[in-house]
Amino acid sequence: MNLFVSIFGGMLLTLILFGLVKSIKLSNYWAAVIAAALPSFAYMAYAAVNWSGLDVLTMHVVAFPTVALLLYLIGGNKDAPNQKIHWAPKLMIAFFVILTIILGGFVYIAGHGVPTSVAQWLLPNTQGKIVHTGFAGVVAHGGEASKSIAHHRNMESKLSRLGWHVEVVGLATLKENRPGEVRVLLTDKDGESVPAVVMNLGLGRPGQPAQATFTLAQASDGSYRAQVELPAPGEWLAQLSLEHAGERIVFDRILDGE
Repeated sequence: MNLFVSIFGGMLLTLILFGLVKSIKLSNYWAAVIAAALPSFAYMAYAAVNWSGLDVLTMHVVAFPTVALLLYLIGGNKDAPNQKIHWAPKLMIAFFVILTIILGGFVYIAGHGVPTSVAQWLLPNTQGKIVHTGFAGVVAHGGEASKSIAHHRNMESKLSRLGWHVEVVGLATLKENRPGEVRVLLTDKDGESVPAVVMNLGLGRPGQPAQATFTLAQASDGSYRAQVELPAPGEWLAQLSLEHAGERIVFDRILDGE
């Protein structure tokens, strides 16, 4: 589910629930409790099945009660209709609203990157270039850089020793809610297809375990194919693994699911 839809849709649902409960003559207190509880628990149940991270969950369970609290304070006390809201609740509400907006911005940037127009304004020497600012999660520093390079060289060495050539088609064009075919051409030194290779494609957020795994089956033309769909927009790490006769070769690639 899109973050914009879930959080602002939940806020709208909180507003509607508050109005419905008030229409059956319950107090402001119970209207606020019900309006806050139902969207919050509903999203927690959804998040348990479709986990997006603790930061996203926190944003939602903070946003919905904040809206309900604001509605409760605006409704006031029935016995004192002209009672003004104290500055302390106003300050608390403003804090949580600002916190929700900031967290939402961070989550958006982590998955989508800074908008190109903003990135070109903030970053130097970006005119006319494609700027990728999404959180990679696998940025190498120091010793980790050497490990990454060593892994890549090790995989290339295995391919060279086996005499294999790998060509991947369709991976770069994958989009959210748009299934596409990923095709892997695996040939030996004679240009013939290599049979009986266990081939899997894992998709996960960079720096996190794979959220979806697809098995590529060998087609009649010798290539390995599977229908693949990105679970959500943003940057994804695709990990292609090949297993054959005790050998295991793994390749990683960052995908942009915009």
